[in-house]
Amino acid sequence: MASSSSNELPERAEQLKLDTNPKTVTKATEILKPLPSEAVEKNLDNVLEAVKTVDQTCDFKRCKQKTNMMGSDCGFCKQRYCFKHGLPEIHGCGEAVKRQEREEFMHPLPAKTVQAQEDLKKAHSRLDQKLKQMNLGRKAKPTGTSSSKKKGKS
Repeated sequence: MASSSSNELPERAEQLKLDTNPKTVTKATEILKPLPSEAVEKNLDNVLEAVKTVDQTCDFKRCKQKTNMMGSDCGFCKQRYCFKHGLPEIHGCGEAVKRQEREEFMHPLPAKTVQAQEDLKKAHSRLDQKLKQMNLGRKAKPTGTSSSKKKGKS
């Protein structure tokens, strides 16, 4: 029986048709869950194309709008939406926005703290730039290091 199931797997892998209909599939993980890893490995190009298609479609239910050129990522649910559904209040993150705005209004950060955070970000960016410059300015170590050490000692 084990041999018959192993024979069915290649046949299924060769005839792999992935459902990328935005009405039925809302996330790329829904495509990959029912597939065995062997089928995914054999048809990697088809799987990647299907995942790319689903990832470039609006995550709002029953919306088929493409988001590869124009779209926005929600800061609360981390999903990608077209401009029609991009506002958090429209796609369902309204309560999260409401809580965040209420928290910011009730407990605002002092101006001194905000200025210190901005200064810290600027300092980090200057440090990153300096490290990149220093990294580019480094010279590669010579390959014959053992012979140069002997010459320096004598």
